[in-house]
Amino acid sequence: MTQRPELLAPAGSWEAFVAAVQNGADAVYLGGKMFNARHSANNFDNDELVRAVEYAHVRGVKVYVTVNILLANHELEEALRFLHFLHNIGVDAAILQDLGLARLAREVIPELSLHASTQMTLHNQAGVKLMQQAGFDRIVLAREMDLQEIAAIKRETGAELEAFIHGALCVCYSGQCLMSSMIGGRSGNRGKCAQPCRLQYQLVDDRGRSLADPHQVGEYLLSPRDINTSAHIPELIAAGIDSFKIEGRMKRPEYVATVIRTYRNLIDRALSEEPYRVEPEEAGDLAQIFNRDFSPGYFFGNPGKDLMSYKRPNNRGVRLGRVKGFNRQHKTVEILLEEPLRVGDGIEVWVSEGGRSGIEVNSILVNGKQVASAPAGTLVGLAIPGKIKPGDRVFKTHDADLMERARETYTSARETRKIPLHFLVRARVDEPMYMRVADEDGFVADGCSHEVGQEALKRPLTAGFLRDQLDRLGNTPFVLAGLKADIEGQVMFPMREINELRRQVLAQLEEKRLQAARPAGVAQQLMERRLRGALEQIKARPDRTGQQQLLAVNVTDLTSLQAAVSYGADIVYFGGESFRSKGMITERDIKAGAEFCQKNQAALVLSSPRVMHDNELKRFTSLLERTADLPLDGVLVGNLGLLQIIKDYTDKPVVGDFPLNVFNSATILYLQERGLSRVTLSPELTLKQIQEISQTAPVPLEVLVQGSIPLMNTRYCPVGSILGGLATGKKCAGPCSHQRCGLKDRKGLVFPIEVDQNCRMHLFNAKDLCVIEDVYTLLASGISVLRIEARKEDHAYVARAVNHYHKAIVRFQHGFRDEKKDREAREDLAELSAAGITKGHYFRGVV
Repeated sequence: MTQRPELLAPAGSWEAFVAAVQNGADAVYLGGKMFNARHSANNFDNDELVRAVEYAHVRGVKVYVTVNILLANHELEEALRFLHFLHNIGVDAAILQDLGLARLAREVIPELSLHASTQMTLHNQAGVKLMQQAGFDRIVLAREMDLQEIAAIKRETGAELEAFIHGALCVCYSGQCLMSSMIGGRSGNRGKCAQPCRLQYQLVDDRGRSLADPHQVGEYLLSPRDINTSAHIPELIAAGIDSFKIEGRMKRPEYVATVIRTYRNLIDRALSEEPYRVEPEEAGDLAQIFNRDFSPGYFFGNPGKDLMSYKRPNNRGVRLGRVKGFNRQHKTVEILLEEPLRVGDGIEVWVSEGGRSGIEVNSILVNGKQVASAPAGTLVGLAIPGKIKPGDRVFKTHDADLMERARETYTSARETRKIPLHFLVRARVDEPMYMRVADEDGFVADGCSHEVGQEALKRPLTAGFLRDQLDRLGNTPFVLAGLKADIEGQVMFPMREINELRRQVLAQLEEKRLQAARPAGVAQQLMERRLRGALEQIKARPDRTGQQQLLAVNVTDLTSLQAAVSYGADIVYFGGESFRSKGMITERDIKAGAEFCQKNQAALVLSSPRVMHDNELKRFTSLLERTADLPLDGVLVGNLGLLQIIKDYTDKPVVGDFPLNVFNSATILYLQERGLSRVTLSPELTLKQIQEISQTAPVPLEVLVQGSIPLMNTRYCPVGSILGGLATGKKCAGPCSHQRCGLKDRKGLVFPIEVDQNCRMHLFNAKDLCVIEDVYTLLASGISVLRIEARKEDHAYVARAVNHYHKAIVRFQHGFRDEKKDREAREDLAELSAAGITKGHYFRGVV
C-alpha cells in the first residue's frame, strides 16, 4: 500500500493557520514569539499557541513549533522551559537546529518529539543516522537533495523524512549561510535573514570587469525561482518522503489557502485510482498566487541556470498579454487579454524604458464602455501611467477573484474542513432522548436529554426532522454523514431540547478528541530537577594546566602550506578540499605536505568539505583509507555525516570545524561526547560570548581570526550556469578552471567566488576578517587555537598573515602586549584585502 504523505503547511499568523487547516493541511508548522527562524512573521504568543493546538487537534491536524535557531548560553534555560510548555499544551513536535539544545532537550523533556530542522544541513545517510541517535524522530532534509538520494536514505535508515516541495528556495545550503549576518548583522541562523540573495549582483573577473551583460542575463544572480513540484507528486511519494512541506511562514493567508488547497487535491488525486494530472486551473492558481517563475528544485538533478530567476527577485504574476497600442480618445492603453481581468485586479507592465509600472485596475473599457470584467481574448482599454510602448508585456500580479475565494475559507464562520459523524438517536414516550455520535477516528460521545418524550398530538418526531436538526452543523468542524433513528411510537421533543443535546454531545466529542491528542504532561517539579542536572553538566570548569596557544592555517595548495609552516604555523589544514582555480590537490600533494610538516615540527590535519552527499562522502572516506599511513595529525570535520562515521576510518584526533555551528556550551559537550578533541566556535559569536564559553569548555577551542570568511556554500554555481552553459540536460563547460570570478554588489564590493572539486560554489566575504589587535584578549580568555582562513589565498598572503599572528602569539606567551606592533600589523594586514578589513562579529553580535 502506498504511504500517504503528510501535507505540512506554514503559518505565520492566526489567519494563515486557519487557512491551512481549513484547506486540507494534515499538519501546520509555526513559531512562537522567541527562538524561531522567521523572526519577522507575526508568530504566536503562548495563549495563541494553546488556542492553535486545540483548534488543530479537534480537527485532526498536528502542530509543530519551530525552535530552529542557534542559541546563546544565556538562552538555553528559557528555551528548555519553552519546550516544556510546548509539550504540556500538546504540541506534536518541536523543530530544532541547535545541537546543544537538542542534547539538553533529550535530558529535560525526553517525552517531546523532535524534528531536525533543514538548518542542520542534513544531506547524507550518515548524518541522518547521527540525528536519529541524537533523539530526533524526523529529519527535514536539505533542499539540495535529489529523489534518488532521498529514496536511498529512506531505504537505508528508515527515518521519517520531510522535504520542501513548494515555495521560496534558499540559494545556500540552509544553516551554512553567513551572508546576511556578516554584511548586515542580521543572522539567518537567528531567524533574521535580510535576504541579500535577492539583491543585484554582476559576475566579474578578478579585476572587477563584467563577464556577462546584465541586460541580457539579468542582475539577480543569487535569486532562485520558487520550487513547484505539482507535476511530480507521484514521484515524490514513490521516493518515500513522509511529509510534503510548503514554504511560506512570511506569506499572506491567501497564499497558504491557495497552495494548500491545490496540493491537497493533487496528493489525493495521486493516491486515487484515476490518472494523475494537474488541471490548468490548479497550475494557474499556483502561478497567480505567487511565483518567481518555477522550477522543481534539485529533485531531478542540478538544473543550473534553470533554477534561477535572474531578472526578477519577487512575484512575477501571470502573463496577461501585450500592449497593442493606445486609444487617444479615451487616453487608455489597449491590451489583448490572454487571461480574464476584473476591476480590483493588480497588473504590472514590464516597460521597455524605466523598469515596471504597476496599478490596481479600477476601470476597464471595452469598445468604449465601462465593464466590471472581461474574459480572455478581449481587447480592453486601461489607464496606465508611465512610458508604455506597443509590445510591452503585461502581467496580472493580483487576482481579486482568487484572493476572495481564498479569504472565504478562513474568514467564514462555516468551516470548509469537516469531520464526518454518524448519529444514533433513540426516542420513546416517557423516556429521555438518547443520542450517540461517532466519528471516523473511533471517538464516541453520547448523552440523554433533560426532558422525557411526550405523546405527539400533531407532529410526531420523524427521521427526516431529526436529520434536518442534526445537520445544522455549519459553525462546527463536523458534518452529518449518517443517522440511525430508533423512534418508537408517536413521540415529540421540543426543538430546543434536541439542539441542546446535540450541542452537549458534540462538546463531549471535541473534548475526547482533544484529550486523545494531548500527552501526559511533565510535572513542573520533575522538569526542574531534570533542568538543574542538565545545566550543571555544561558549567563544569576544566583543568587548563599546560594548555598551549597554537596557530592554525587552512590552505588549498602546497606552496601555501609550505609558507604557513615556514613562517610559524603550528597546524595546517590541507588536502581534503580543492578549489578549481588552484588545481586539484593530489594524494602526492598530501604526502609531500605531511612530510614537510613532520620535518618542521608542524601538524598536518586533513581538511574535509562541509557538504558531502553520499557519493562524495564515500570518496572522502576512501581518501582517508589511502592516506592512513601518512603522518597526519587529525581530520577537520564540518559535516554531520562524516562526524558519524569518522571513527570507522581513522583513530586520529577529530577537530570540529565552524560549519557545525557551535554557538553554546551544550553543543561543545555534545561534540566532545562524539569524540572530538577540539572544536571551532561559530564566527557569529562575540568576544564576550567566546570568553564565557571558554570558561567551561571541556575540550580546547579554536576561533577564526583572519581571512575571507565563506558566506555561502551552494550547489548552484553562477560561473558554470552563466558562463559554462549549465542547465537542465546540459553539462557545464568548466569555465572556473581557468579564471577567478566574483560577484559585485550595488556598492561596488566584490565577493570572491571559488568552485570546489564537487562543483559547489564558495562565496567569500569582500572584506577580510582581522582581529590581530585582539589576539592577547582571545588567548587570555582560554582559546587554544587561532585560525587563519586562507583557502582562496596565495602563498604571499599566507606568509604575511602567519608572520604577524605568530609574533602576536609569541608576545602573549612571554606575557606582554605591544599595542604599537599590533596596530602596525593591522595596517599591514589591511593591505592584503582590497575592500578593507572587518572584525566580523567579535564586537557586534547576532543575539
